[in-house]
Amino acid sequence: MQIERVGLPDSVTRLKLTGKLDINGSAIVEIPISLAAKDSKAVIIDMSGVTFVASLGVRHLVMAAKSLGSRGGKLVLYSLSEPVAETLGIMGIGDIIPMVGAEKDALGLVAGASS
Repeated sequence: MQIERVGLPDSVTRLKLTGKLDINGSAIVEIPISLAAKDSKAVIIDMSGVTFVASLGVRHLVMAAKSLGSRGGKLVLYSLSEPVAETLGIMGIGDIIPMVGAEKDALGLVAGASS
């Protein structure tokens, strides 16, 4: 698992995840995702490079979303592959974390949170 972090205007952070969000990948992304949620008003995550998600990885995403939400912020996932989107959908993650097709859609959803 690889993670890239880019600061965007209005205290939005974009993370790009690449690889498997399994137990090993989860250990790699845990702190960067947590810090992004702590340091930003909104976080958007490019999931286009994620090929697999396990429950531990999903836990880190949900915790970050709840942390942001408690401060009026938002976390949005975008560009998910069909298998990853299906897995997250079955888990009911869409009820907690918005999932959209493109970065522009994710930025549109967080626009109010980052103001």
